[in-house]
Amino acid sequence: MLPGFYDGHSHLMRAGQQYLYFLDLSPYPLGTLRSLQDTAQKIKEHSKTKQKGEWIICGGFDETSIREARHYTLRELDEIAPEHPLVIRHISGHILLANSLAYRLANITENTPDPAGGRYQRDEQGNFTGIVEEPVAMEPFFQKGLPMTEEKWQKAVEHASSIYVSKGVTTAQDGNVTQSMWDSFFKAHEKNMLKCRVQLLPRFPLGYMDLDNFGNTKPGTQLTKDKYISLGAVKLIQDGSLQAYTGYLSKPYHKMIYHGLPHDSWTGYPTRSRESLMELVLKFHKQGWQIAIHGNGDNAIEDIIAAFEHAQQKYPRHDVRHIIIHCQTVREDQLDRMQKAKLIPSFFVTHTYFWGDRHKNIFLGKERAERINPLQSALRRNIPFTLHNDTYVTPIDPLFSVWSAVNRKTASGEILGEEQQIDVYNALKAVTIWGAYQFHEEKIKGSLEKGKLADFVILDKNPLETPKETIKDIAVLAAVIGGKCVFGML
Repeated sequence: MLPGFYDGHSHLMRAGQQYLYFLDLSPYPLGTLRSLQDTAQKIKEHSKTKQKGEWIICGGFDETSIREARHYTLRELDEIAPEHPLVIRHISGHILLANSLAYRLANITENTPDPAGGRYQRDEQGNFTGIVEEPVAMEPFFQKGLPMTEEKWQKAVEHASSIYVSKGVTTAQDGNVTQSMWDSFFKAHEKNMLKCRVQLLPRFPLGYMDLDNFGNTKPGTQLTKDKYISLGAVKLIQDGSLQAYTGYLSKPYHKMIYHGLPHDSWTGYPTRSRESLMELVLKFHKQGWQIAIHGNGDNAIEDIIAAFEHAQQKYPRHDVRHIIIHCQTVREDQLDRMQKAKLIPSFFVTHTYFWGDRHKNIFLGKERAERINPLQSALRRNIPFTLHNDTYVTPIDPLFSVWSAVNRKTASGEILGEEQQIDVYNALKAVTIWGAYQFHEEKIKGSLEKGKLADFVILDKNPLETPKETIKDIAVLAAVIGGKCVFGML
């Protein structure tokens, strides 16, 4: 028996949305597709179930995991679905592919300017390549192609939360909540469709939520009497994904395999300038919010640390626990500053498995790749951290995160950065008590103690005693929330 797993960062409702309403194009090792031809054939077969003109929305595509190691061209996208607007969201969630019909119906033309923090990728002649970068630019396609009703959002909550509890997650997180999603969470809970506890992080921008007049900004505030829904941090984004070449690095990417990008000096780009980020962070910090900022590249992390340091200098606050989400390529000197500022990293440690080989060979090169998600470096500085799966990006599975933290094996079986491996006990803390601590809930969650909520999991093996190579294979036999068995049997 262990404390219920606490999800360090994911997108519960959007995971349910993808599972229910997207065509799954996941390649190996998450799926079975191996080539552009396999992927195109699956889309074509799916199009036969659609009426002419209906949108086809897909997810999970990862060009670096297929034989050709490239995206479709716009011409190829038009040929795959000539009678349907087609949108393919990349596995990272930070780019999508769209055919010409999708551009037209989303009202994106060659004259449409790139939004701040995003890009409609164009070739040297100024023509669309079919690649759309970052959520701010992707949003019009989803608004038009997959309008989400209240009923659809509620079904997404029910579906995803059922999966979460089957993996032992008793407190999930939704790290990017819009106003319509916020309302749907509470309505789903009223209908007993929410199977696990969840902490909600209001989204900024594109959130359509009036955060300036929100009222209570204290993280960990329980928003329902049964403590099923609680308030988290304001969520900001400062860069994209390394797999999409939109993560913001201080040194160029190792190899460029995309068309339409510079081939020697590309470092990605920030969502906003450092000065703009400082203004936003100062504003929310002054209002009393905890702030969680997505940062993958070390240059984005530099912006984030500087913004947090600036805010705390201007308006000192005690025990804030601001968060850097992913914190993937954080440097040693940056960890020193994070320790001093008492910032919390939430590491997407299963990157070592799903993309570790490609980080080494394509995106980062050997030296930088071996230091992604430097858990041991954080431990040496006594920095509490959490682990996450970033679901919908990869399946929710805290025990797989523990396995990755302890073994750091890639999909090919190679160990990536052995010196950054950590022990099982601390890896378990990162999915239990440190998860609760990250969001100011450690007084009621995260450990099995008198006076805390009766949230726990029953496993078929003890991860502290089983061989570390087999931790990912441990089965969750039961999950209990508030003393009630919500999954399995006792």
